[in-house]
Amino acid sequence: MEPGGIIREARKKKGWSQKELGDRIGISQPAVKKIEDGATNQTKFLPKIAQLLGLDLAELDSSLNSQMVEEPPPPFQTTGRPDFKIYASAEGGPGEIVRSPEPVDFVPRPTHLIHVRDAYGLLITGSSMEPEYKAGEMAIVEPSMPVIPGEVYIFYAEKDGEARATIKQLRRATSDRWLVTQHNPPEGVAADFSLSKKEWTVAHRVTGKFARR
Repeated sequence: MEPGGIIREARKKKGWSQKELGDRIGISQPAVKKIEDGATNQTKFLPKIAQLLGLDLAELDSSLNSQMVEEPPPPFQTTGRPDFKIYASAEGGPGEIVRSPEPVDFVPRPTHLIHVRDAYGLLITGSSMEPEYKAGEMAIVEPSMPVIPGEVYIFYAEKDGEARATIKQLRRATSDRWLVTQHNPPEGVAADFSLSKKEWTVAHRVTGKFARR
């Protein structure tokens, strides 16, 4: 099957229209149609399409087959000093987690964060952002990064004295709402919804992860 047909089939299995897929990617419905019809053979959005639809990127871009390697990519390079904070999380309701008030571990800091002193790691619980972020993986979080659409964030709210959190992709923000998307919503819950800024006051950008082994 051609890449466009693979995308169309996977989109329909999700129950999404071309417009709904386009909204999640950040492109128009006609652009999605061109991709599915094969009129657009190469697009910079293929990685994001593969991620959202749970597809193997190599299925959509044959040029990657010659670049495939047996060895996994190397882990982040780290410094020797264990000063990078790791927080744990626990289920806190559908799509929500409760973050530990104090770090549960300190590990050597990734070298690309050596000057980002407020960066931290958060162990992911739940499946609402699979396959991009899976339970057991550690999200790399940089609180000082600006809030912009299209990126993934940890949104925080304080409830009953606990630091409640939820990891979601930001579609856009209004004066009083975060409009967000979750890739794998719990049963009966919409993929796209909004969070009140009055309640969810803080957004920390996720810039990477340590994949589980």
